[in-house]
Amino acid sequence: MKKRIIALGLAAVLVLMLTACGGGTGKGNDSASAGSTDSASKPIMEEPLVKEVADDGLCHIGILTYRNHGAAEETIKGFEDEFRSMMGSTEVVFERMDADGDPEKCARIATGYANSGYKLIFAVGTEAVQNAGAAVKDVPIIGACVTDYLLAEVVSSLEAPGGNITGVSSMGPINLQIDQITDVLPWPTKVGIVASGTEVGSKFQVSIAAQCLAEKNIEWESYNGNTEETLREVLEKAASECSCLYLPTDSFVASHMDIVKEVSLSSQIPVITGDYHMCRGGGLFCYSIDYEKHGRHAAAMAFDVLEKGEEISRLAVREEELEDTQQYYNPEMAEALNWYDYGGMSPIVIAQPGEEAQSGETQHDETQYGQTQYGEENTEY
Repeated sequence: MKKRIIALGLAAVLVLMLTACGGGTGKGNDSASAGSTDSASKPIMEEPLVKEVADDGLCHIGILTYRNHGAAEETIKGFEDEFRSMMGSTEVVFERMDADGDPEKCARIATGYANSGYKLIFAVGTEAVQNAGAAVKDVPIIGACVTDYLLAEVVSSLEAPGGNITGVSSMGPINLQIDQITDVLPWPTKVGIVASGTEVGSKFQVSIAAQCLAEKNIEWESYNGNTEETLREVLEKAASECSCLYLPTDSFVASHMDIVKEVSLSSQIPVITGDYHMCRGGGLFCYSIDYEKHGRHAAAMAFDVLEKGEEISRLAVREEELEDTQQYYNPEMAEALNWYDYGGMSPIVIAQPGEEAQSGETQHDETQYGQTQYGEENTEY
């Protein structure tokens, strides 16, 4: 035992001697390891996501999306086109970044815009507005693709927001969407309402849709999935239990309409969506706001703040008008599901690879980038 202790002590002394004498191998390895850790972490944690604006006298606007999907793309297009038209195309520069569904990245981008000299942040999506608002207090933020600004807790009131955030509500005509179901489909025995279950805006829409269905004495059940796997599972479960599916606007579901389309085709179940971009991705029909106009309305508010000197804290949240909504159907899905009751709806033209899609007469850029009736939520997944 004593020999073992002595041996261990000698080994320790030897290590200390080698280190003190400049044992280059050991010390060099430790330094290299620490250096590699620092160099690996700095680009991720410390390198600025947003570049400084040039001192060029132009109006620099930072565009922030939480997730990329069709409605967000068209909203941004409408915003950019309208703002350029109002300001002059040579007077404004847009910088766009996507948070890829990461709230920390979303906040870092917003902070980067604020610290880099951008005059305004255009935040697209409820989560984008929430995270930007939590991180930035001294730069005006105009929101879009947000169902309800009060529920999102980013304004004090719709009439007088009270802070540095206002915008345009994307709330669609849910009562008319539910009317569509009963007007053009055989009377449904049960409607499955499918959403991510995590987005405050879609939760609100689910509650309204459930109320509308209950008033028509139609059974309903809600199904939630916020990963690709669970979304597919709840869609398949809902398709096996219901006669049709209703999808409110939900950025997570909207970004995974390929899964919705697969389930709809395999189960031959009709899907009603909250906007025409979701419908184009795999829905059968919808009653939707015009997202290009939605972006243009947001641009007008941004112009009021930056050029007219309107106080953003007093600039009321704007709601879309009923005349800016329209009924659409997806011809591809209609043929696949043998459905022909178009009832005055406009066809959504599905873009072929390399082509632009259009809905009715409106062009849309295609960019890649429970409880049963009366209300118990399905929480199996």
